[in-house]
Amino acid sequence: MSTKTRGMLMLVFVNVMWGLSFIFSKTALSEGMPAMTLAFWRYVLTAVMMVPLCLKTEGGIRLGKWAPRALLTTLLGITVYFYFEYSGLLRTTASAASLILALVPMLTLLFRVVFCRERISRVRWFAVVLSLVGAYFVIMTDGSEGAGTLAGNLLMVCACLCWTGYILTTPPLMEACSSMRVSTWQAVAGAVTLCPFALAEKSDWVSVSPMAWLCIFLLAAVCSALCYVLYNDAIRFVDTLSVSLTINLNPVAACIGGALLLGETMTSLQLAGGIAIILSMVVDTLETSGVLSKKRG
Repeated sequence: MSTKTRGMLMLVFVNVMWGLSFIFSKTALSEGMPAMTLAFWRYVLTAVMMVPLCLKTEGGIRLGKWAPRALLTTLLGITVYFYFEYSGLLRTTASAASLILALVPMLTLLFRVVFCRERISRVRWFAVVLSLVGAYFVIMTDGSEGAGTLAGNLLMVCACLCWTGYILTTPPLMEACSSMRVSTWQAVAGAVTLCPFALAEKSDWVSVSPMAWLCIFLLAAVCSALCYVLYNDAIRFVDTLSVSLTINLNPVAACIGGALLLGETMTSLQLAGGIAIILSMVVDTLETSGVLSKKRG
């Protein structure tokens, strides 16, 4: 198995779990957990799990001269990102929130084309458009919750911009440091930087159910601890646009998770959109690996 294929498989798993994280987060928020308090406890538990493992395997978590860049990625990918995501989830549906993240490939592409003057093939343009169309179809449902509010959707657009920045700023850090060390450092820094926001919500703290704490544990152990290590390892071997395209698995997993765990229905249009999203990933992978270009030649 090639490193690109292994990286893509890890990204598929990670993004399916991140899709389900919308379900876990929405459940915890609906139980009365304030947004930034939820994010804080998520990363406190993540740090508690990862620090001992990192100390055992890496001998420490210090990043030396790379600490400033790691702090930047923490702010983009954790602190500010979750402020916008969880604030958005309070005002919109999990499905609508997951759809907004489908903007990431286009934003990443536009950044590279405009600022890096990069050229990409028509096939890759097609893959990006197909993924966006598929993500749109996934959301076109007559679910009982209805469409998300404008405010919630705009907050998710801001989260989308943060994640685009994370994708673009993380690769140099991953080339210099191990994914375990970086992920652990980010978890600790994330808990620290989220703490003031959580304390600001102290007046909103209420007693929540065991289900909410179970969701927080799943968010910490799987969606953060495991997935960030896999994600940071995968982006060593997969190009930026392919990484951003896999984000489109989020709405698929969110809709399926909503159907199985929350009793939501999934329309035939959503199913077609999910197929389109997966097809866009296949097309992009074949193009970047040279399979399609050889056939055209």
